[in-house]
Order: sequence, then structure tokens, then C-alpha cells
Amino acid sequence: MARGTTMTMSFSSLPQTLICIAFLFFSPPPVTAAQYDVVSLGAKADGKSDSSKAFLSAWSSACASSGPATINVPSGSFYIKSAAFVGPCKSSSITFKMGGTLVAPSDYSEIGSSENWIIFRHVSGLNVVGGVLDGQGSGLWECKASGKSCPKGATVSMPNQLFT
Repeated sequence: MARGTTMTMSFSSLPQTLICIAFLFFSPPPVTAAQYDVVSLGAKADGKSDSSKAFLSAWSSACASSGPATINVPSGSFYIKSAAFVGPCKSSSITFKMGGTLVAPSDYSEIGSSENWIIFRHVSGLNVVGGVLDGQGSGLWECKASGKSCPKGATVSMPNQLFT
């Protein structure tokens, strides 16, 4: 400061400053989603080994989570014989972050007595982001065209859900 200059301090902004400091110290930490990686749970990205159990294990953990949860599906082809992802869930926000492809059996009769290859049932707050569902539908479409009793295939029955 130059000689002879006086400095004045304003206290009018002090309450706003104290509020900002209190907010920084007392605000809750940001909520981070629990992460479940299907490969670490046993899924194989070879398009041949049945990864259904690993996906269902990831789903079970994500569904039981008390906060947001993300199921990570890395790149690669994951053979899923059949999977029913069923709620209701404790978590109100589950994201399937798919970088890979889910592959159905080429012979639809392999799904057994299930009517669906993949189904989400009684689930709220589900987001499916990215990925590919390869239903290998030629055999199923042939069955449906013949008028025989055939499984439904992949089914999504979830109003107000987000798929991107």
C-alpha cells in the first residue's frame, strides 16, 4: 500500500462468507454408485461360455444396494442362456453400462421352459446405456412364422424407464 492510504474492511459480506464456509464443511459428500463388474464375477467375453450366473450375481448385488448402483459390462460378447432381472429393488437407480454385446442361444429351445431370453420385471429406476442385444432371432422368427408355440424372446415391460 502507498504511504498515507487507509484500508477499510466491510463486514457486510461476512454472513454470506460464513454461510459458504458452513456449506462446504457440513454438506453431505456426493453419492457415488456402487460398481459391479460382470467379468470380476465370472462372466467370460468369449460369446460361448454361459455368463448368466455372473450377470444375475451382479444384478442381485445392485438390486440390494442401498444407493445407486452400476453394472459394468465391458466390451466383448457375453453369452446369456437366459436371465430374469427381477425386483422390486432396494436401489432406486440401477444402470447397466454396456460396452459389449449380450448374445442369446442360437437355438431358442436352449432357454428351456422360460418364455423369455432376458426379462426385467418389477424394476423401477433402471437405465440401460449402450451395448447390443444379439437375440439370434432367425430360428425364433421361423418358429413364430410357422404358427407353433414359441417363446417370446427378449422382453422389456417397464413403463417410464430409460434406454439409451
